[in-house]
Amino acid sequence: MNTPQIVSISEDVFEHFPIHLHVDIRFCVEDDLHVLEWFGLFTEHREIIQQAFEAQQRGENIMLVAEANTLPVAQAWIDLLKRKEESAGFIWAVRVIPWLQNLGIGAKMMAAAEQVCARRGLAFAELGVEKENHEAKRFYERQGYRLVGSLKEEYSYTTPDNRSITVPLDEWILRKPLSQHPDGSRVVERDHGNGSSPTEAAQHHA
Repeated sequence: MNTPQIVSISEDVFEHFPIHLHVDIRFCVEDDLHVLEWFGLFTEHREIIQQAFEAQQRGENIMLVAEANTLPVAQAWIDLLKRKEESAGFIWAVRVIPWLQNLGIGAKMMAAAEQVCARRGLAFAELGVEKENHEAKRFYERQGYRLVGSLKEEYSYTTPDNRSITVPLDEWILRKPLSQHPDGSRVVERDHGNGSSPTEAAQHHA
């Protein structure tokens, strides 16, 4: 009987080379929703993603995505109602797909979200960060956010397999004043033929 020959590979890496990745930050459209589950990482949050998009269509929320090579690789959402009386947009669900983290995409997403808030005439951007997430808190402080309070609350959702989940939150609240003439990341509005842009939705419900 012939014994299979075992080939020994002495090098773990066959080739090492850089790539240049073009990224567009734009408003989320309906075709993005299933992709925002990120290959199962956020499948349990399908209901939250759908509800956030429906709120965007009502002019109550804005969903930004960073698209690279046709795939949304980062996102940041803005709740326009939560701090409306304080003239603040509440930025939430800020995340970058794991294999593209620590490349500056998160900072660009934050700048774009702040730009959108400022263009709507809001005076502040605000966000919550879990108290034990010290790294995230330091990141936001480097972006100019400062501690203004704390908040304990919870949110609930139903998973695709019909399980009810309740998540408690214990967060620091951070806030940043906004310039009314922002510079930085440009948000691309793209018409995919399947719904109004957030600007249009806000006009329709004004």
